[in-house]
Amino acid sequence: MRGLIVLANGYEDNEALTTRDVLIRSGLDIITTSINDTKVVVSSHGLATLSDITINEVDNLDYDFIILPGGLKGVNNIKNSDDARNLIMKFYHGNKDIYAICAAPSILIELNILKDIPFTCFPSFEKGQETYYTGEGVTSSGRFITAKSMYYSIDFALKIIERKLGAKVAEKILKSLKGEE
Repeated sequence: MRGLIVLANGYEDNEALTTRDVLIRSGLDIITTSINDTKVVVSSHGLATLSDITINEVDNLDYDFIILPGGLKGVNNIKNSDDARNLIMKFYHGNKDIYAICAAPSILIELNILKDIPFTCFPSFEKGQETYYTGEGVTSSGRFITAKSMYYSIDFALKIIERKLGAKVAEKILKSLKGEE
């Protein structure tokens, strides 16, 4: 299983990097892509990160799922990027899983992807889909997993692992993270 994390300047550090870390521990192949012209992406807290590839190098057929971290500036940069929006729509139309955390579900709302699908996000980013907003820490619905905030990054990653590799693997990773195994 191979996943793609989309990074834009202003992404939320924990939502991207913790999610990536936990997923890699499970054995999933996780690739980061920059929406910039270069592989360098700067987080919301000023961390310069070197992504694996740029968005121009992505072939969405090589990936089973896509992850969109939050961070207000990063989310707005994705919303303003034709390449990023087109990539997300390729995953959607290709019936591939889409996972988003914090403010990032608002991207999916604007693209009309979360229409009539239960989801969660950082409060106030549910505008236009209030009826389906759960307010939960993590919501799994069909091929979508959404999370409320940075606090839920580990739970978000564990839910992705459960979806892709099963509950036993997710439980094993959780125990390992807690130092219990």
